[in-house]
Amino acid sequence: MGRSQALYDRISQSLPVLRGWAITWIVAYHLMGNTKGYLVLEEAFKTLSKGSLKNIVEAGLDLFIEAGSTGVNVFLVISGFGLTASWWKKSGAQGIAKIPLMTFWKKRALRILPHFWAAVAIAILLYFINPAWAPFGQSLWEAGGLSPLWAILTTLTTLRNFISGHFYFLNGAWWYVGLSLQLYLIFPWLIQLGNRYGWRKLLISSLLFSLAYRAICSLSPIASGGVLLPWVFFPSRIFEFSLGIYLAITFLQSANEEKQNDRFNTSLNKLLFKPQFIPICICLFLTGISFKWSTYPALHIFADALIGVGLFGSLIQLSQIKFLQFGQLFRFIGKYSYGIYLTHMNVYLMLWPIASAWIPSYWPRFALVMVVCCAIGIGFEVLFSASRNALKVSFE
Repeated sequence: MGRSQALYDRISQSLPVLRGWAITWIVAYHLMGNTKGYLVLEEAFKTLSKGSLKNIVEAGLDLFIEAGSTGVNVFLVISGFGLTASWWKKSGAQGIAKIPLMTFWKKRALRILPHFWAAVAIAILLYFINPAWAPFGQSLWEAGGLSPLWAILTTLTTLRNFISGHFYFLNGAWWYVGLSLQLYLIFPWLIQLGNRYGWRKLLISSLLFSLAYRAICSLSPIASGGVLLPWVFFPSRIFEFSLGIYLAITFLQSANEEKQNDRFNTSLNKLLFKPQFIPICICLFLTGISFKWSTYPALHIFADALIGVGLFGSLIQLSQIKFLQFGQLFRFIGKYSYGIYLTHMNVYLMLWPIASAWIPSYWPRFALVMVVCCAIGIGFEVLFSASRNALKVSFE
């Protein structure tokens, strides 16, 4: 167990850094997309072909930030890993499959929904102050009647993930809350399946299930009808979540259990911890991102699985290099990544016009707005958590 525990500790200690990197990348992606425009690859390649150093740097930065949408893949793996490790430590190997459903679901709901509901309330207030600060889904406000109330209800319950007209209401980034709740809902059954049939079988079956579902969504015209938005429904992303589950179990299980999948786990360990395997992880990621950006729907089937493995492996490897961690900065940002995620889109819509009046150059303005967005997101989570704790004490 000693070696597995050591490897587990290396991953768990890196996760706050990964959260910090991932949320920063996501904020940059959304900020660039809503201020400069989401990147058209042909334009980036034309800029690169001009050959000057300025154009090369500009196009390279655009391409890097455009890949920021893949930060979600990192959070999915981290979520599966963290949940599994938490319950394993509480119940041990024998009790991991006996997760009390209501207790688990209540705990997860109380962890994410109150923060989310507070962010929704703030976004509604911002809309009434200035509609430009919450421009998403304005047609629902303008429709009048019960349309706004219905949109608010589907947002608070995350049912908006299944209603195309409500999907971007108030804040276009909130679809991930609904996806997280779906994965939390099925987590106890994934654990039961893995415990009963084997963890590697769970990982492989989740991959096959996800690929089959994504094939239907990519190739079937029925799946694009808008009643169900397929890419934010849990079958599309179950593999990355299960990968996190598998990694946690692998590095916490006993030495005897470890021998059953020795060759497979040895290869996995190399991918995550041996520096000479960084190029393989990066190649997997780049292949996945090229599939994601491809105009061929069939390639989209495999994109997120490749990105999930390649990016998580790359970042775990890079997180072992101390100077890339920037001290405690990204650990601190990672600790409050949820607050940043919930608020950043509305915040930069407020800040960008103000910053534009004072800073004419795009990239310095971009950097300043990013820093302030992260700071406000951190403040939001700190203040909300402190308020909730104070209320809890006052009622006890």
